[in-house]
Amino acid sequence: MSGPRLVLFTPMTTGSLSTFTTATSRLLRKRSMSYRALSMPISGHFSVAATPCTSRPEWAQANGAGRCRSEMGRPPLPLETHGKITRLVRNGRPAALAYYRDSDGVTRRMMRTGATGAAAERALKEALRDRLAPAGEAITRDTTLEALAASWQAEMLASSLSDGTKITYQDATKVVLRGLSDVRVGEASAAKLNRYIQSVARSTPGSARSVRIVLKQMMAHAVYAGALESNPVSETKAVARSQPHVQALTADAVREVRDLLEAWDGGVDAYGRPRNGSLRDTMDMYAATGARTAEVLALRWSDFDFESDPPTVTINGTVARGLDRKLKVQDKAKTAKSHRTLDLPPFVVPMLTVRARGAVSELVFPSAAGTPRWPDNLRRDWKAALSGSGHEGVTPGAFRKAVATLLAQELGDEAARDQLGHTGFGNLRHYVERASRGPAAAGAIQRLLAVENSH
Repeated sequence: MSGPRLVLFTPMTTGSLSTFTTATSRLLRKRSMSYRALSMPISGHFSVAATPCTSRPEWAQANGAGRCRSEMGRPPLPLETHGKITRLVRNGRPAALAYYRDSDGVTRRMMRTGATGAAAERALKEALRDRLAPAGEAITRDTTLEALAASWQAEMLASSLSDGTKITYQDATKVVLRGLSDVRVGEASAAKLNRYIQSVARSTPGSARSVRIVLKQMMAHAVYAGALESNPVSETKAVARSQPHVQALTADAVREVRDLLEAWDGGVDAYGRPRNGSLRDTMDMYAATGARTAEVLALRWSDFDFESDPPTVTINGTVARGLDRKLKVQDKAKTAKSHRTLDLPPFVVPMLTVRARGAVSELVFPSAAGTPRWPDNLRRDWKAALSGSGHEGVTPGAFRKAVATLLAQELGDEAARDQLGHTGFGNLRHYVERASRGPAAAGAIQRLLAVENSH
């Protein structure tokens, strides 16, 4: 039948509209009934059927009833939200009741009682707040990256990461927010983030990798919160790293650099005071162990065993900035493999014996004040000592490379990996100079570690 139609809720009856109205008003007062919506023409007589929501399927079958409204179902509550709070009386006490949809998707009922209806409702709201994720703090597609960064940083700072890593991530976050603070999570596409990462790589290459790592972790935080389906940073280009060109120092170069450092140690600073006098000794320790700068500056006398044969040193700590930005010695190596005990070559033992006799600190290579020495300060003095020479640009890391080259060529990559404290062989390409394994190369490297100590 065509033409306009009217949707009505009606009990089973036949008759005029007035009869329908009277019957409807009477039945609507029955709280146990709900009514089925039927479609009918506006004009003419009509016949419709009511559908009580009952647990009696035989009644529904006998009366031709369709699905009850409860069977048809209402849209579920959004996840981790609650519906309307209703006040009632429970066993003579004021109570408040609400349905909530839990994190597992199941809708459950919660009730709380109180001295008054208002008190019961307050108790219920507090219980729902504790049970459900606070909507006001949720990460959504409309959340700005500045707010996302604050939420992610709270978790990051509470994690077991080292203080040095936390500081690196904090600094990288500042770079992220410098250009993306007002961008919303839903707007942070792979294309937009990739453009920003690459722009950082062009202007400040040293921080680009940390910026990408932080952005990836921030967007992962948004994924875990349900604001995104996938991490857009995963689709960005990795920050290009230059291929390492390793050229380890020759024995002649080691002697020349050592003479320059010794001359620097014997001079005075800008205030006319004798210098610390430890650059040459520090260089000898680099050459003897191949340890990292942060590991050498963290060495304590208790790390040495001069009674063993041969004498040994245990690398088990580093100097690092704390969250208060102050330098400290942490009893934690860079990696599990970095904790290692090394045999000391004979040439370095006399130097250590002399330093031990005049020690004023538990640290082997402290600052002039007896405190841990900042690696940047050591590198600054090192650079100044070699300035204007033919070895300008040689860094402390060159000695780490020299040791790696010697061991890799003489004893194999596994020996070099263990000495340097790496967990795998991949990083060796940054340290090892690949050269022929003839007697001339082996002899030159051997002379490198046989520097005559003048202490």
